[in-house]
Amino acid sequence: MSATPLQVLTRPFAVEPVTSIMLPDGVFDNAIHNLRISAHITNMSASALTNVTVWLESVGDPGIAPVARTFHFATIPAGAAMLVSWDANFQHASPGKPLVSILARADGYESRRSIQRIFVSETRFDAPSNTYTCTVPEGTLTVSGLRGHLPGKRWGQPGPDKECRCPPGGGPIVPTGLTMAWAPNPAFVGLHGELPFADPWWKILAIIVAIIAALVAIIAAALGAGAANFSVGGGFDENEPSVTCCSLEGAAAGEPEFTVAGVASAIASGAIAVACSDAADPFWRGQEATPPPPGVLTVAERVVAEWVMLDPPNAGEPYATDVKWTYQRTTTGGGTLGYSVSEIQTNVHTAGPVEVEAPQVVQAFSPLRVRAKFHRDDDTLFHGTDLYSFAIFQAPQGLNFVVPLTDDGLGFDPGANDGVYAGSLPLERAYRILLKFKQTIYGMWRVFLFAQDVNLTAPGTPPEIAAQTIGGFFVASAVEITFDDSLPCPLKAQAAIMVV
Repeated sequence: MSATPLQVLTRPFAVEPVTSIMLPDGVFDNAIHNLRISAHITNMSASALTNVTVWLESVGDPGIAPVARTFHFATIPAGAAMLVSWDANFQHASPGKPLVSILARADGYESRRSIQRIFVSETRFDAPSNTYTCTVPEGTLTVSGLRGHLPGKRWGQPGPDKECRCPPGGGPIVPTGLTMAWAPNPAFVGLHGELPFADPWWKILAIIVAIIAALVAIIAAALGAGAANFSVGGGFDENEPSVTCCSLEGAAAGEPEFTVAGVASAIASGAIAVACSDAADPFWRGQEATPPPPGVLTVAERVVAEWVMLDPPNAGEPYATDVKWTYQRTTTGGGTLGYSVSEIQTNVHTAGPVEVEAPQVVQAFSPLRVRAKFHRDDDTLFHGTDLYSFAIFQAPQGLNFVVPLTDDGLGFDPGANDGVYAGSLPLERAYRILLKFKQTIYGMWRVFLFAQDVNLTAPGTPPEIAAQTIGGFFVASAVEITFDDSLPCPLKAQAAIMVV
């Protein structure tokens, strides 16, 4: 009997469960204890598979404690990729690249094992020095002087239309500068040292620091300080202008209101990646420009960067930054080499419009459904595993429900890998939750769509090539960031469904 033709082809990625967002480049960080191990598992055959079970066999780090869960699929179409995920506690995880083993079995086949690595970092905040450290096997990045635009006065307040409300607590902080100090492990000879995880640029660690600094406040607000689990604190230094970003009016105990706060923070934190370039970040370019003498060890590196946002940093838009940075290489013997750059950098994680299909009217207790096509900027469609996508269904009185959107050919999705991402909310299940908050299913439901790109770089790709692909950027979002407090509420529902 042959092995089940189901495989996990790319690196599993981290999803923060309170906000539902993917962490930068899918990297797990043990500063946030509870994370979700998410992966796409693909039917590699030309035929549909039946009676499929998928489960997480093991994780190669005893400090990671996953929650057992088995997925059952009556059928998986040929070529379809299913999104599967497992909650896990990363509090005691070690920085590194542990292996994850996922097993799958279908009728007529033996079990098949997929083994992939995940990336785990360790971020900590030191209050006396007001610095963050992000540690990976290849070294430690210390981030200081983290500056950004803080939320405007309207954050958390009703908008002019009295219906637009922003998430409670802190809002999105758009980074505008920082200092990054890299201590390589070990010191290295020659032009270039090892990349973090032998994959992404060093800047990804700074983005992890920025998003964690934002998420800990959101998670604490959502769960309460006593229930929130993380090992980091800290914040940003304020500068002008302020940022406004309206959002959903959340349910009394609903996590989805914090999803939008997380989305906004992730989009804002992406400004670091844009300012520091995807093609080659300041560390790599600085190394290229400062060749050390033969036989000399590089023991430390430092980048000081600051930039001006020429446009608001919105999902899928080619917004620009005016950036200045200086790189410094410290070598054995006390030698120091430097290099400086001033340039305009533009967001390359761009996308085109989003097409949305949803029924105008639905009978009570029938499922609410939505389909979406996310266009690239060349008008082709994202499809299959290209995206991690989800929708928020907002009930007439404000309760919100997060629903995954998938292009797997199951349920409401018309076909696998056809560029249509679909999801549905069973109103019978939603009704029971609505009753707890004395809300009704009847009336106008609003639908908000979000999508992040997934790093699909094949394992074994040369590090300097793999580093040029970064996942976790929002390419579509129902929430927009603005520096102008006079603009209309920037949260836009892409569909509305009347339940009668």
